Amino acid sequence: MSADAATRCTDCGAEIAPGLLACPGCARLIHAAELTKLASAAEEAERRGDFTAALAAWRRATELLPAQTLQRATIVKRMQSLSAAVDGRGEPPPGTGNPGANAGKKAGTAAGVGAVGLALTKSKALLALLVGNGKLLLLGLTKLPTVMSMLFYASWSSGRGAGFGIGLVASIYVHEVGHVAALRRYGIDASAPMFVPGFGAFVRLRQYPTDAHEEARTGLAGPLWGLAAAIVAAGIGVALGSRTALGVASLGATINLFNLLPVWQLDGARGLRALGRHERFALAAIGVVTGLVLHQSMPAVIGAIAFARAFSNAHPTGDRRAFALFAALIVAHALVATLPLSAWV
Repeated sequence: MSADAATRCTDCGAEIAPGLLACPGCARLIHAAELTKLASAAEEAERRGDFTAALAAWRRATELLPAQTLQRATIVKRMQSLSAAVDGRGEPPPGTGNPGANAGKKAGTAAGVGAVGLALTKSKALLALLVGNGKLLLLGLTKLPTVMSMLFYASWSSGRGAGFGIGLVASIYVHEVGHVAALRRYGIDASAPMFVPGFGAFVRLRQYPTDAHEEARTGLAGPLWGLAAAIVAAGIGVALGSRTALGVASLGATINLFNLLPVWQLDGARGLRALGRHERFALAAIGVVTGLVLHQSMPAVIGAIAFARAFSNAHPTGDRRAFALFAALIVAHALVATLPLSAWV
């Protein structure tokens, strides 16, 4: 019998077509056993304070529940609470572990044994963060499609020299890995970056953010990591007197500014979705002023679009952290983009 053939409900005998999540006869959940396992895994992750793992399990559970069920709506609300706890926007749901409290205890213990102990504690946390992000940066390089598309893109963009092509690809790759890092922080499954000459690169989402706050942070994470890549390239350019590195930094920052345009499916559009009306007005002012002061058109265009979009579909509560990050990215990328373009022309 074909794997796509309809089956029969074990409770009422009704025919269940492929793809259905509940029996049309008695409403029995098709994946009840797996849902039970996922709920147990999510609750255990919550108890130990691993909200990312909990979000991943709950997110998978929502895929196995019909869209209009009470169970799914309840899980989505819990995911939003966990997401807020991950961001520091709210307290974790009752009954969950609290990493912040544990961190506070550790910090207090370290303080008791002196400043050296506290410094070691912070150093270990920073080292763990760097190692985790370093592993993520290397992850895409283990995927053959990613590596092949990177090489093809580097070859396509090497008209200004192999060093410039490789540097530009590295800059874009870091930007895309920033998206992957943020998505994984929320337990969202996504592919490794893929490069398309003339377009840039993209990450394919296998799941989607729960709300506008998650979408804003995952969208702005790309330009944030891209800013780090541009600053590193600028530092190399200044230290070694490398016009190629300065060019990579300047063009990389310009590409990130373009991605911050709040239109279509660009990162800026995702970031803007979490901002309230007043935050959009403030972002518009920052973009226009930055463009005028630095004599750049892109920040001003971002500001003009943010102003126009402040009159419709603004988020009812806003997101101060997303706003601060968005504004900082506009200014910082505009500053890096002012590096002499003659370095790569």
